[in-house]
Amino acid sequence: MKLRALSHYNGDKNTRFGDCILLHDNKSLVVYDCGHVDHANEVKSYLLMNRSIADVYLVVSHNDCDHTDGFFDLMEHLNKSHYTVTLYSSLYLKEARKVLEILDDDRRTLPATKERILELFDNIKEIVEKAQEFGFTIRDGKKGAEIASCIIVGPTEEEFIQVVAKAIEDGSSSKIEGETVMNAASIQIKIKLYNAENLLLCGDATPEFLHNLDNYDVIQLPHHGKLDSAIKIFDEIDDSHSKIYFISDNTGSGATSGGSDDLVQYMKEERYSSALSTKTSIVIYPRDGIGNSSSNKNEGVRLGEMDYWIW
Repeated sequence: MKLRALSHYNGDKNTRFGDCILLHDNKSLVVYDCGHVDHANEVKSYLLMNRSIADVYLVVSHNDCDHTDGFFDLMEHLNKSHYTVTLYSSLYLKEARKVLEILDDDRRTLPATKERILELFDNIKEIVEKAQEFGFTIRDGKKGAEIASCIIVGPTEEEFIQVVAKAIEDGSSSKIEGETVMNAASIQIKIKLYNAENLLLCGDATPEFLHNLDNYDVIQLPHHGKLDSAIKIFDEIDDSHSKIYFISDNTGSGATSGGSDDLVQYMKEERYSSALSTKTSIVIYPRDGIGNSSSNKNEGVRLGEMDYWIW
């Protein structure tokens, strides 16, 4: 498979477009998050230019709107165009009984716990309901689930249940290891790229929930390039300078939007190779022949500067 991560549009740095990452080969397309309707339109255009693709897999990494808002428009299109669609998401209600056991509160009932889960994870609830309406296949995004030629590698069941329990107990703004509960247990997937490199996508997951990082050649730095998260990841890798890093940073320019500017400066000071980033352009990886992963030949391209053919 190949990575195509979408970027800003028409130079607009004020809009929080959020993430949308495509993984594709000649027959299938995996859409990992879709944070804005403009991303959905870009996916539609891509499919029109690659008509050999019949199977589309949608992965909702977590509940935040900058990862989910474009899914509804995209699903409408996929339904009308008669694609075979499979949706992967954390199906929180399946773990409600285990969550209740962790809470260990006799005042809580199972129905009330389920109702609270649906309130907290409302965007995923609505996406799943829309997928059901369209008759799409819906799969639980658990560790070990296969998605085309990708595989879900995290979070673990224990980590996932811990997050849901804490959200119910303390609210959606509570934190686990410095990351909000909405972000912490983002679905992580491993992809073998066509040049035989292994890529990890992790959404906004807390670094403490990322495992076996030395086994990857290309690693997404979570939460749009949040500096303290990236440093934790660097510290966990035996030879962190040997890896290729990827940042999906479409957070806009607002003061509270986060973003990767501090990380870019840090990596420069610590003599890391520049990360592949959607800050100003689409990221396409690998760009050249099989096995070619030199950083200066894998820079992104601005939207509209490259066609949509797969290779």
